[in-house]
Amino acid sequence: MTSLKNELVGTWKLLSYIEVPIGGEDSLFPMGKTPFGVLMYSPDGFMSVQISKEERLLYQSNDKMMATQEEMVSSLQGYIAFCGKYKVDNNNAIVNYIIKSSLYPNWKNQVQRRKIDFEGDILYLKSTEPILSNGAYVNSYMTWKRIDRSIDDFFEDNILDEYSVK
Repeated sequence: MTSLKNELVGTWKLLSYIEVPIGGEDSLFPMGKTPFGVLMYSPDGFMSVQISKEERLLYQSNDKMMATQEEMVSSLQGYIAFCGKYKVDNNNAIVNYIIKSSLYPNWKNQVQRRKIDFEGDILYLKSTEPILSNGAYVNSYMTWKRIDRSIDDFFEDNILDEYSVK
């Protein structure tokens, strides 16, 4: 039997991120219906995840430290990022994230757990307990697709045309 950790190791591209309120209300798309995300698991037990809305405001300034209040709010509310260690519970099909750095500072040194399921090169992650999001308790559901080692699988054609990747 292959361990779940061996199945997780690699780089994953986000396909969908949905939150389902525990009260039965309609599902939410906190990062919009077309979010961009990358999730990486290394063989030595480190992980990193970055998720962004496409609709975030661009800064008027080219200085990242000179954003307007509106730009900062859009940037912060439209981005999820954290990294740290991960440990897999094979018996319960759960990955535990031990967060060492996060855009949301309250997550630092916290543990988050996700239920793991696979279907070929698709990874399904579900929160194991409800989380507070925009004032409501929700269960989060994320669907990821394994990125193969070809750079073409990650970058869009128009980006490759603009830049010479070596």
